[in-house]
Amino acid sequence: MFKEKIFLENFKISIFKNKSSIYLYIYNNTYYTLLKVSKNIELKLKTDKYLELKHNNNGVVLYEKIKFFLLQLYFYKFTKIKFTGKGYKIKKNTNKSMVLLFNRAHTTTIWWKNIILKKLKKYKIYIKYNNRFENFIKTILNVRYINIFTKKGLRKSRQIVMKKKGKK
Repeated sequence: MFKEKIFLENFKISIFKNKSSIYLYIYNNTYYTLLKVSKNIELKLKTDKYLELKHNNNGVVLYEKIKFFLLQLYFYKFTKIKFTGKGYKIKKNTNKSMVLLFNRAHTTTIWWKNIILKKLKKYKIYIKYNNRFENFIKTILNVRYINIFTKKGLRKSRQIVMKKKGKK
């Protein structure tokens, strides 16, 4: 018999038992997961954040599932956004807002939450975001499309842009 202890600081744990199976419910205000546990694993809930499990070899699978769930929450992606063109500016007003100035009469302000934004150079932005905020990058890139004739606009750092020749 192996014994493992799991302590989840920002989450609460509940155990539900049916006639046929046992479920482990891990949750907080924004995230939750429901894991099915085999009958060979003995679960003891010490507090709402502290779990103790006894197993032969099946508990390792449950432990790996819990680790995978927690890694998904804290797994960040990185993107560099580059822009070219005259008069294009990016201003970071506060920790939660960014102003994009692209030769237009109206400025575009983007507000975010749980995203780390860093201005590397005059024409490059570094963004660190979670899996839930992939549409945030698409929103930024859609503010100023790439012009296929001049190659000006917003693009990802290593995105390949083909230039089209104009009529003569």
